[in-house]
Parts: sequence; C-alpha cells; structure tokens
Amino acid sequence: MRHTTFRMRIVLACAVGLMGLHQAAQAVRVDIKADGKQIQVSPDLYGIFYEEINHAGDGGLYAEMVQNRSFEEHLPPGNARVENGGLITNNGWRYNKWVKSDLHAWSKVEQGGAKVAIRVDDANPLNDQTPLSMRVEVQTVGGFAGVANEGYWGMSVRKGEPYHLSFYARSESGHQTDVTVRLEKADGSVVYAETTVANVGGDWKRYACSLKADATDAKSRLAIGFAKPGVIWLDMVSLFPENTYKKRPGGLREDLVRMLQGLRPAFLRFPGGCVVEGCTLENRIQWKKTIGDIAQRPGHWDLWGYRATDGLGYHEFLQLAEDLGAAPMYVVNVGMSCQARHAEVVTDPEELKAYVQETLDALDYAMAPVSNPWGALRAKNGHPEPFKIKYVEIGNENGGEVYHQHYAVFYEAIKKKYPQVITIADQPIPNAPMEIVDEHFYVAPGWFFSNADRYDNYDRKGPKIYVGEYAVNRDVHSGNLLGALAEAAWMMGMERNSDIVVMASYAPLFENVNDREWPVNLIRFDSSRVLGRSSYYVQKMFAGHKPTIIVETQITAADAKEDAPQGRIGLRTWLADAEYKDIRVTQGDTVLYSSDFSKDAAGWKSMIGRWVVERGVYRQPDARAQDTLTVLGETTWADYTIELKAKRNAGAEGFMVVFRNNDQRWLQWNCGGWGNTRHAIQAVEGGDARILTEKPGSIEAGRWYDVKIVLSGKRVQCYLDGQLIHDIQANNPVPRTFFANAGFEESSGDLIVKLCNASAETVPAEIAVAGVREVNSLAKVITLTGTGPTDENTLDEPMRVAPTETTFNGAGKSFVYPVKPWSVTILRIPAKR
Repeated sequence: MRHTTFRMRIVLACAVGLMGLHQAAQAVRVDIKADGKQIQVSPDLYGIFYEEINHAGDGGLYAEMVQNRSFEEHLPPGNARVENGGLITNNGWRYNKWVKSDLHAWSKVEQGGAKVAIRVDDANPLNDQTPLSMRVEVQTVGGFAGVANEGYWGMSVRKGEPYHLSFYARSESGHQTDVTVRLEKADGSVVYAETTVANVGGDWKRYACSLKADATDAKSRLAIGFAKPGVIWLDMVSLFPENTYKKRPGGLREDLVRMLQGLRPAFLRFPGGCVVEGCTLENRIQWKKTIGDIAQRPGHWDLWGYRATDGLGYHEFLQLAEDLGAAPMYVVNVGMSCQARHAEVVTDPEELKAYVQETLDALDYAMAPVSNPWGALRAKNGHPEPFKIKYVEIGNENGGEVYHQHYAVFYEAIKKKYPQVITIADQPIPNAPMEIVDEHFYVAPGWFFSNADRYDNYDRKGPKIYVGEYAVNRDVHSGNLLGALAEAAWMMGMERNSDIVVMASYAPLFENVNDREWPVNLIRFDSSRVLGRSSYYVQKMFAGHKPTIIVETQITAADAKEDAPQGRIGLRTWLADAEYKDIRVTQGDTVLYSSDFSKDAAGWKSMIGRWVVERGVYRQPDARAQDTLTVLGETTWADYTIELKAKRNAGAEGFMVVFRNNDQRWLQWNCGGWGNTRHAIQAVEGGDARILTEKPGSIEAGRWYDVKIVLSGKRVQCYLDGQLIHDIQANNPVPRTFFANAGFEESSGDLIVKLCNASAETVPAEIAVAGVREVNSLAKVITLTGTGPTDENTLDEPMRVAPTETTFNGAGKSFVYPVKPWSVTILRIPAKR
C-alpha cells in the first residue's frame, strides 16, 4: 500500500459525503431464485493481509515490550541518509520524520544522588548483525543508577502475571556488578516487580531472569540498575510476557491473535505491502535475516517510519498461518523497490537471478523435506514438518515493462520447482500466463456503493481476481459505520462474483493508536486494550456466514437519479509529464472555446498540480505528480465536441481529458492509464474513478495525438488519431443505498440472506424465495447497526457498533423483513431445496 498510489490497479478516493444516502426509504423487493443461476463461492474468498505499518507488529502483534532493544533505531537503510530531520534516499525520496535520539526509548535513571552517562557504542559489538550496543557508565551509585526503557508508549503489566527478561552484557578489566531489574511506574515512583541478576560482566554473555508484577499498569517501564560504579555494555535487551499466544517464548500478543481468529481467515498474505519492496532495494525485506536467534536478526528500517526488529519474521508468519488454519500467501520482491518512492530497479539479468534464488530458497525453507538444507534449518528452528505455501504473489504494486519482464522470469522459476503453488500478478501481463491478478481499492464510501456491481460483467475467460487491498479510508474519520456499510455492499459484489473474485483481504489490518500512519485500519489497540472497528465486524460476519453457493438475487427499487449530461471540460495527468495544444470546443456551429497559449492560459482554472504555459502549449511538467486537474468552461455546457492535440513527454502513464465536469462529478477519458496499458472512460464522483469501459492501449512518448470527444445526450464517442476507441451511453448515477445477496450453506442447508441498508430510514424488504421446497419460519438474525452513520468504536467504547443476534419468526417463501437504518443484516433460515 502507499500514501500516494500507482494508478495501474489502485483507485484512490477524495472527499465524498452522504449525498444521496438520506433520501426517504421505499419498500424494495428481493427476489431469490434458488433454481436460477448459481455460483460456487471460493473457499478462500476472505483472508487477511499483514503489513508492518502503524506499529502493527513491533509494539503490537509481536509481544516484545522493549522498544529499540538492540540500539539501532536511528540507523538509516542502505542507499539512504538522514538529513534535516528526515530520511532521504539516493533517488530523492524523502520521509519527513526521524527519531530525535540515538537512544530512542531509553533514558538514564539517577535516583538518590546517582550519576550515569549513556551512549551508543560500536566498539566490540555482540556480533556483526547487531553492530551497536549501549555503553552505561555508572559514576555514582546513589539510590538507583542505571537505565530505563519506556516500551511502546508504555509497558502493560498485569497483577500476578510473570514476565521474562533477557539481555546481553559485557565489561572490561574484570569489572562485575549485580544488576537490579524492575518493572515500575513510568516515573519510577512505584516498583511493581524486582529481581537481581548477580555477577554481570566479562565477555559478552546472555543473562535472563523473571519478574511477577504485584499491580496492574498499562504505562509502566523497565528499569535496569547497577550496584557498582564502572562501565557495562548492554545489547539485545528483551522483555516478554509469559502469557503470549500458546505461551510461546518470544511469541505473539494473545488478545490480538484472538482478534485474527475471529475473522476465520482462509489465507494470510505476508509480509506486505510496500515493505516487501523497501524504499531502496537494500531496504527490502530479506527473509533470511528474519529467522533464527533474535540476536542474529539485524532488523531493518520500516518505510512506514520506524525500525522493525523482524522478531516477527518469515518463520513466525508461517507458524501464525498454521495456527489460524490459513493458507500462507508469500509476497516476494522482484528486483524493484517501491515505485511510489522513486524506485531502484535491477536491470542486469544476472543480478536478478539472486532475487529469484532468494524466492526459491524461501519456498524450500517452508516446504522442502529435512534432507534439504533449508528444510533442515526449518526443523532446527522448531518445525520439522513442512509448511504448505499455497500462493506466491510476484511483486507488490509493481507495474510497467520491467515488471512484466521480471514477472515472467519469476513465474517460470516458481512453476518449474513448485508447480502446485498458485501465482498472483500485480497487474495484467501482456502475452504471459497469469493465474490471478491483484487489484487494490482505497476509496470513499460512495465509490463502493456505486461500484458494488463492478465484477458482474468481468471477462470470465481471463485470470481470476484477488482484491488484495481494499477499504473505505476517506471521509469516515478513523473508521465509522458508514465505511463499514460501503464495504459490506462491495463485499456482496465480490461474493456474488466469486467465480472470478476468488480472494479478498481488507487493509491495513492493525493500528497502534499511538502511531497511525494510515488513516483507517481494521483493528486498533494500545499496550493493554484492543478494539475491532465496525468494519472488523462486517468482515467477521461475512466470513462466519459465507454461503458455499450463491444464487441469483434481484432487487427491484426506485430508479436512481442521474445528473444532466452537461458540464465543463478539463485536463488531467497521473504520473506523467504531458502537454496540450489546439484545444477547440464546439456546440454545433458555435465555438465555445478555442485555445491560444501564446501568452497565457486564459479561462483555465488549475485545481490540482502545477500547470504552465510554455512554447505555445499548456503543460503539466511533473512526471511524478500523481493527481492533477485543470478545468475550463461552464457547468451548463452540453452536447459539445472537444478536439485537441496531446503529447506525453515522460512518465509512467499517458494523458487524460475531462468532460461534463460539475465540481465533484465528471467523466474522463484516460489514455494510457494503468502503467500505460489501457484506455478507459471513467466516471468520477468525489474523486473516485469508476471504469465505464476500457480497451488495451498505450501512448508513445514524444508524439502528438489527435484527440476528439463527441457528446450527444448520454452518448460519448472517443476518437484517437481518427480511430473510434469508445462509443457508450454514460452518466453518473446517485449511489444506491440498498443491497442484497443470497446463497446456501450446503453443510447446514441454511439459506443465508445478506441485506445492507445505507439510508436513514427503515426499509421494508419484500423477500420472495423461489425454487425451494420449504423455508422455515424461524430465522436467526445477525445485525450490525448504530444510532447513525458516524458511529465509531473506541478503546473506551469498543462495542458501540457490534453485531447482535436475535430471531425472526415470520420467514417463509414470501415475507417482509424491516431492515434497520444504517445496518448490515444477515438472515440464516433453515430451508429445503
């Protein structure tokens, strides 16, 4: 995922409000045709996607309580440097945040006249994977002399529970000292647990002890004190609760794993996400550095703004998938760093072989027998039986010609050694075998409501679809009920088309509330508490009540309103330097506009980006700008023809022409979009771009194209160099507010009916079931609703929006069910087909 995303497969949304969602509700008819068209639902439809973002793992799922345990938090990744309080890569990408201290999260403790000096030291390191340690010089012991770690915004300790500390220490000149270890209040005023480790010193050695808290405090800290003056070096200071998931030493937070179990995931996608790519190639996740002894794991700077310990590494992900009963989906780097962060790319085929081998070695580690060296290492790490990786995604959010070339190399190598592994492509690859293609959607609520039928008419002859990342992450604050309803409508569309959409995973999964790097996330937590957003409960409801067969369902309701087919013209670019000239807009014999860029851009209003007049053309010169717009004309313009010349100078994509622009709604012709692979007419609503029609196509750099768009009523005709590319009827409807699906769970015989009402009124749903012998009158009802669309769960009110279970005694082959305002409802009705 990205803050600003590559258009090839990703839809980003701008503001869209509740317009159209407050209209008065009318009765709708839902016809369920059990004897009509049927679709087998993919058993892997609903899974989860993990990425180290928002301190999802470190400070979250990975139960380590010490932050900056190996004192490398401040180290930049390879091919990057720290400059002016931020990180900048050699390719010019900048992240404007950095730790303020070399000893981030650590501090001196000087009580009762004690005096201590601490600093990071690179002399005589523990090993070459942890090059730094903390040098602690106790000058005066006083009452308590040492250091403290604050953890991840406080360490949560519970009364009566044990905690296990380990650390490495060394000294020089024969110095030894007793070490006092405490769990205490953040200011050191109250001690909750204390123990002593005797005779610490000499060469590097691992020490360990246990503590049991006598009080509960979500914001405590760890303190380490020294009994004698002298110098001690510390490294790999690690503290874990004993009560991790399955009580595994160095394991996972049990409450967060339980939240994942509640989702019943069919698969686990890991380890990302953009972190797979890295901000530089050196910064990519390298799985071999994430297995084995934590003291041998160097960790890496995570491109979401902090250092990852990689304690939650490749082996741990495989183990988590097994614990969850989820099929592992491993995402691999294809010799490309993140394209949204000024990518580094491997161009030498010989160098690429190392990346391919890295992938094959990972598959061997997971699946090879113990007679294989990697299989033997897996057994040494505690799992002699092979894991079963089902899916491999070749790259993450990559695109363009280089990706197409690399994809082919990886596909061939993976299939040759592990033909049973199902591969996933980041985008359609010309003239290459594809099993599944990954599509991503981060949108405002209106987009999902308007596009719930997106897959109804998808080509069934092409590859299957994996909706690898999707969420409403605009205009829903930190994630409210309206967003959950929009996602429910979208999920019904995926479920209804599960013959083509075989997998889907919401993203992002986790958020530590103290570090929200992404605006909306599924599960939120702090050091001691966790909540599922309303979207979490939609995911849980759909996964827990997933039919095995979807049957034909039709909704009859009032027709949606439409805008009049009129509006301004405009120009746009995305990841492209493009220019325009000879722009002419006519309405019959009337000339509405004729351009003259010899001096200025009179009449044009630049809305987004930097548009300039130069050399008699109108240009957007930034090939890295990801969303630009300039408009001209009146919202009353209708039935007009646009003629112009356009040229792509540089960048990953082509150019766009906007028409029927009415502020937040318009249509646009996107030429050479999606990594310069397609031409498409899109309907834009509040910034959300929905494809109305598309064809393969690309735009050459440095060449002028003749563009013509003819508008007559709803008809849109688009010509490129005199050739008709599109001819459709098009307009922007108001978003729908009522959605329904139905299917059968074959094991129980239950008819499962899903209903979504995104309006402020109760909707009487007239439900008719045809093609069944019998429908029971008593239905189980699961409802998610609230007092209004802006309701949100919080850490203080984690169940404000949560499912409730009731019964409804009135079902049958024909019945009326009142669907509550702002609700998702699931009816489970025993039936005989």
